[in-house]
Amino acid sequence: MHAVETPSLVPQVWEIVQLTAVALLEGYAAERLLDPGLGVRGLPALCGLAGLYVGAWMWDAGGWSAGPVLAGHALLPTFAGSLMVAGIFKLVSLGAAGPRW
Repeated sequence: MHAVETPSLVPQVWEIVQLTAVALLEGYAAERLLDPGLGVRGLPALCGLAGLYVGAWMWDAGGWSAGPVLAGHALLPTFAGSLMVAGIFKLVSLGAAGPRW
């Protein structure tokens, strides 16, 4: 049996693992900070992964400095995007609850 060597694949996989871990941690932090009130499993993961794209788009549109970078992606835009996605879920939760009086 011959071993298949793919030296270029390992750094790409490692970068994806780092990026996913950072997005999930930032999504978890944003979800815990805003507490949308939805009991949906996987909401922190959705906030983090969607926040990765939303934050990058917002940061690029604003032309701001990216700040600290990990695995080729900036941390601040991801956290800001995660907060925006969690904030949208918070507004949906408040709207679904109806008036409080």
